[in-house]
Amino acid sequence: MITMVAMAAAAMALAQKAAPVPADGAEVTERVAQASSVGSLLYAFDRAAWVSSDALTAQVPQDHLKGLGGYIVEIAEAGVLRVTYYRGAAATADVLFVVDVRDGEVVRSELLTHPVRLLPAQASLARAREIAVERARERNHKPCTNAPFNTVVLPSRDNGPVAVYLLSAQKTADTWPMGGNYRVIVAPDGAVSASRPYSVGCLNVTRPHLPAGAKPVGFIVSHLLDPTPTEVHVFASFSMHSPVFVTTPDKRIWKVEGRAITIDEEASKGR
Repeated sequence: MITMVAMAAAAMALAQKAAPVPADGAEVTERVAQASSVGSLLYAFDRAAWVSSDALTAQVPQDHLKGLGGYIVEIAEAGVLRVTYYRGAAATADVLFVVDVRDGEVVRSELLTHPVRLLPAQASLARAREIAVERARERNHKPCTNAPFNTVVLPSRDNGPVAVYLLSAQKTADTWPMGGNYRVIVAPDGAVSASRPYSVGCLNVTRPHLPAGAKPVGFIVSHLLDPTPTEVHVFASFSMHSPVFVTTPDKRIWKVEGRAITIDEEASKGR
C-alpha cells in the first residue's frame, strides 16, 4: 500500500522535529504535510484496532483471552491493514487471532488453533509497545480518561526507529479527550530516543446540544507546544467527523478538517 508506506515514512520524519520553535514558510509546509499524513495513518490504525477488537470478542471464547498481551497493526497489502492479537510478552508471544481490515471494516478473521510465534518484525513492534508503556509509567504520563491508553504502533522504515502513540481513550459518544496523548520513539536496540506530550493538561471536548437539524461548525482548541497543528489534531478531526479549529502561539487559527490543514485567515485577523 504505497500511500500508507509513505505515511509511515512521514511519521518518522515528524518524530525528528523539535516542538515549540518558530517556523518559516518551508518548515510550516513540511510540518503540515507530515501532520496530515501521520494523523490519517493514526486514525486508520486506531479504527482497525477498534473494529478488530469487536471481532475478537465476538469470535473468541472468553477463556481463550486469558493472557492476552496486546495487538499490532501492519500494512498487509494494498488497502488492507492486518491486526494480530497475541498472548504473552513480545519476546515469546504466540499469535491468537488475526483480522484483516479494509476501509474500516473487517474483511477476514482467523482464530489460530495451533500456537505460532510472532515473526521477528512483529515482535519488534510488540516490544516497542511494551517499552513505550513502561516509559509512560516511569514519567507518570497518564491518560485523561479513566481507561488505559489506546496504543498505536506505526511501522518502522528499513528496520529503523518505531513511533508508538499513547492516546487517551474516548469513553462516551459525544465527548473526545484532547489531552493525555503522547508519542514515544523506540530505537532498534530498544532504547527510547525521544518522547513528547501533545498537551500541557487535560481537555475534554463535548458536542453541544443543538436544535434538531443543526450541526456545529466545528470545535476550537488552543495548542501551545507547536507552531502548527499536529497529527493528534488530524486524528481528532477524523474521530469527531468534524473540523477542529486550532489556535497556535503566534495567534493564528488553523482549520483541521480530516487530513486538510489550512489557516483560517478571517478568524486569525480578528485575534
